[in-house]
Amino acid sequence: MNIWIAASDGKTSLVEQLLQQNYHGNANVKDPNGYTPVHAAAAYSHIDLLRKLCKQYSGDINIKDVDGDTPLHHCEDPMTAKVIVEELGGDATLTNGEGKTPLQAIEEDGEFPELIQYLRVQGGMPANEDSLGIDAEQVAQFKDSIRYTIDNEPAATDDPEFNARRQRIEEILRGENAEQELESYIREIVRTQADSHGSRDEPMTKRRK
Repeated sequence: MNIWIAASDGKTSLVEQLLQQNYHGNANVKDPNGYTPVHAAAAYSHIDLLRKLCKQYSGDINIKDVDGDTPLHHCEDPMTAKVIVEELGGDATLTNGEGKTPLQAIEEDGEFPELIQYLRVQGGMPANEDSLGIDAEQVAQFKDSIRYTIDNEPAATDDPEFNARRQRIEEILRGENAEQELESYIREIVRTQADSHGSRDEPMTKRRK
């Protein structure tokens, strides 16, 4: 068993043994994808191991893998996130290779609502708004507008961007997790527009009248 799997499994004694025997006590040792034992412990909520790696073996709580993801990007529960941010000095503002903070990346996945709420509050945002200032009511309005467009606008236009978005939305609506994926897609569009224009334009192809 390698050190990254051992850390994922929370095998603290084995991780320490491997660190001392093979890696000179270096908790920041990376696999070919830049993944470290610190990432693994954070991803699988092994909080005591995470503390040990950072406090006893100089593990870098903000270390990035090849995708630019920090241990906080890999985190899946609020208790681990709390330890990372409030105890170990994790920086919730760091962005990955896609330019996303941990909150933005987790929002787009939409799978861990308690973690999302913690990171929003930690970032000084209202708990009912995401990192782009979009609240649940706005998301519902966006979804309604999207469905109106799909039902009432021509299937093809002379606007390539409109056509590409429509095709992607239709694929999402045919999928098994349509609501979650549509919400993620809305946030992705809004974030892209905010980065490009410095404002949050409505991410719908057409406005409902």
